[in-house]
Amino acid sequence: MHYLLLYDVVDDYVARRTQFRNQHLEKARRAFELGELVLGGALADPVDGAALVFRESYQAEVFAKTDPYVLNGLVRSWRVRTWTTVIGDGIFPPGVAHPSGRPQPSEYAPYEQTYVDLVEGGNVVSALASQIQQTAAALAKIDDRRASEFTYAPGKWTIKQVLGHMIDTERIFAYRALRIARGDTTPLPGFEQDDYVKSANFNAQPLARLIGEFRTVRHGTLALFQGLPDDAWLRRGVANHSSVTVRGLAFHIAGHELYHMKILRERYLLEKGGYT
Repeated sequence: MHYLLLYDVVDDYVARRTQFRNQHLEKARRAFELGELVLGGALADPVDGAALVFRESYQAEVFAKTDPYVLNGLVRSWRVRTWTTVIGDGIFPPGVAHPSGRPQPSEYAPYEQTYVDLVEGGNVVSALASQIQQTAAALAKIDDRRASEFTYAPGKWTIKQVLGHMIDTERIFAYRALRIARGDTTPLPGFEQDDYVKSANFNAQPLARLIGEFRTVRHGTLALFQGLPDDAWLRRGVANHSSVTVRGLAFHIAGHELYHMKILRERYLLEKGGYT
């Protein structure tokens, strides 16, 4: 499901838009980086208006109400229409991947039990797909400066650092899953998460860019898991000295995201609006 924002522009739109074009494009760019805007642009003949595709209806409405084109009278009227999308980039089509089933404790390291328990059901691909918009929407509410400065206790990570850690961890676990799914039995090393966060300088990056990176990485993860043959889910290898399966690694990715988002909501006041 997507949402079309349709603009009906005024007669002198083409003559007047230059004054506000950069502001409009900057607003659209930010919406795209946040993962709200899928695509957008003027129709072939600009006097016919424009169309923008959003992931959520409220995102389309907020965009229109604050768009410089609308505020300055270049748009005669706008409307949002529900678009039932069934195929396309970034859309998770039902039935592409068979349910993976839930992993047994022998399929992941003991410390990962906390993460696996947070994932509901037995279809990890569906769980991973459902997290994309939920996570992006929650993080998009946070002020960029606060995201790079606030910690709930001395020595803890900032919101940007938590998000960056989630992204890095997903990359590493998806890589492990790739190696094992392809039958590679080479033992895979661990990594020091604190060193990764320290070296990445996540706080210097715009939050919108990090949210966009999270989306990109997750879509890559989904592409990998959606294309697995059924028997690949139970292929086994060694990662960080533990015997693991592809299925166990996939559940770790989904549960690790849920774990850190739970911390953000409970300790960083994400849902209470304290840092928006």
